[in-house]
Formats: sequence, C-alpha cells, structure tokens
Amino acid sequence: MNALLQFHHIGIACRNIERTRAFYLDMGYKASAVTDDPIQHVRVCFLDMEGAPRLELLEPMDEQSPVARTLDTVGVTPYHLCYEVDDMAMAITSLRRQRFLLVSGPVPACAIDGRHVAFLFKKDNGLIELVEAHH
Repeated sequence: MNALLQFHHIGIACRNIERTRAFYLDMGYKASAVTDDPIQHVRVCFLDMEGAPRLELLEPMDEQSPVARTLDTVGVTPYHLCYEVDDMAMAITSLRRQRFLLVSGPVPACAIDGRHVAFLFKKDNGLIELVEAHH
C-alpha cells in the first residue's frame, strides 16, 4: 500500500478561515484563494510554505458539514491527512481490506481542480482523504 500513497496535505478544521489563516500567514505561509465546496459543505483555503507540509483550512458552510460536528466536539484541530493516489479504486480497495470504512466519495472537489476525493476512516488511524493524481 505504501507505494500507492503520496502525501498531499493536512486538513485543519476551523471555525473561521480568515482568523485561522492569519496565524499561518504570520508564520510565512502563502494562502490560496478561498473556495466554496457545496458538495463537501466546506469553505477551503490551501496554505503553502517552502519546507513545510501543505495545509488545508476547512470551514463549515452549514451544519450538514462533517467539519461542523468535529468543531462542536473538539474545536479547531487537525482533521485529516490527505494522500494523492494514481488509482483511486485500488487505493480504496486496499484501505478497505485494512478495515477502513469508506465515509464518502469518490466525488469531485472544487478546491482541487475537480479531481475526485474520497474519505476513509478507521478508529485506530483517523480520517484519511484520497485525491486522484493529475493525469
């Protein structure tokens, strides 16, 4: 399975992208534009800095957002790890064999050029996002 996964970003659940982004901008990160993703019910902003992991800030658009539930119980927190995969179906099958539960997807993601994403969860490992590689 390891050869199939290429690290992409760390997702961070936040209540307000502008307030949370300010901290990272002060640290030297550069921010993308904020994108609304009605499929996932989130607003998204990517943060990049040379030599640091890419971050994705996720703000719930409404109470249907799974991010809203996390914020209600935990507050602002790392939410998921994302990995880029060449073969989405094979990666999902491999993770499901390891007892990960497919939570959602694959569905197109507005903030990542419409590439498909899927979310899988396992209690011992947390939430993982898969994003299809550019082809």
